[in-house]
Amino acid sequence: MRLSFNKWAIVLSFATLTACSNNQHESKSYTLEATGNGNSVFPLATPLQITYQDEVKLLRINQLIADKDKVDDKQRAALLYERGLIYDRMGLNAHSRYDFTQSIQIDPTFAQSYNSLGVYLLMGEAYDEAFDAFDSAIELSDKMQYSYLHRAIGLSLVNRYDGAQKDIEHFYELDKSDPYRSLWRYIINAHVDQKLAEGQLKEVQPEEEDKRFAWAIIDVINGDLSEKDFFDNIANGVETNDELAQRLCEAYYYLAHWHMNNNHLNKGIYYLKLSVATNVKDFIEYKYGLIDLSHIQEKLQAQALKAIAVQQNNSEQPL
Repeated sequence: MRLSFNKWAIVLSFATLTACSNNQHESKSYTLEATGNGNSVFPLATPLQITYQDEVKLLRINQLIADKDKVDDKQRAALLYERGLIYDRMGLNAHSRYDFTQSIQIDPTFAQSYNSLGVYLLMGEAYDEAFDAFDSAIELSDKMQYSYLHRAIGLSLVNRYDGAQKDIEHFYELDKSDPYRSLWRYIINAHVDQKLAEGQLKEVQPEEEDKRFAWAIIDVINGDLSEKDFFDNIANGVETNDELAQRLCEAYYYLAHWHMNNNHLNKGIYYLKLSVATNVKDFIEYKYGLIDLSHIQEKLQAQALKAIAVQQNNSEQPL
């Protein structure tokens, strides 16, 4: 009974976040007060839903794929890839993965499908197959820069940090002006040397005309902007609920890793949950947020079971 209770306690610690909602939408920003801290208020957006536009695109692509007289193999492979992306936005993972696989089978030179399939293989913990997919994408096209990022993330998940650091540095060097590359470099390198990762992030600076939102996330991590001011202004310039959800998906994900790097695991988990609660299913932050939560849960379960085993062993020792 004690073992069973502890297992359920762990599972319940990962219960889905709930919050009150109403029928308003578009650019309306909702807030959620953090438990135990009346001064902390976190903005929320209405979770994204399947759009009518995607449903129409899906119908059209299905018609084109079925018309074998008008579409050759290369075109069909491209259409399967495009349909896979739509399924991805809808959260239909099995459909999406199947389309990427079919696209590759029809056209083994279609680099984009290898990259997208690799992410799904990572999510399924098929690491060797994922690395093969990213390797193929990189070999087939010099435009598949994000395959270096995904391979770096995958290598870090299996504790192969030398390879992960090599890939993330290459990814960063390809476009040093991209704030997202700096954030991923920070996340990957912090696994090995947190001080180094923090120092690298402090060195990056945006060009004067670069107003991308992600620079504000870097300012928070670097200590140049408070979290309160950041969240108070996160909706500035946002016109739709979709834009707000996308922003929040990114912000909560990167700040979650910052908190976890500073030993604030509970807040990191909370932020990861808020990130995936946006339902921006085609964002890599959403996908890797799910992977992170799964790995954290596995580690906590392993720690709890180990503690129970030690406790039982101690109780069985003779006095």
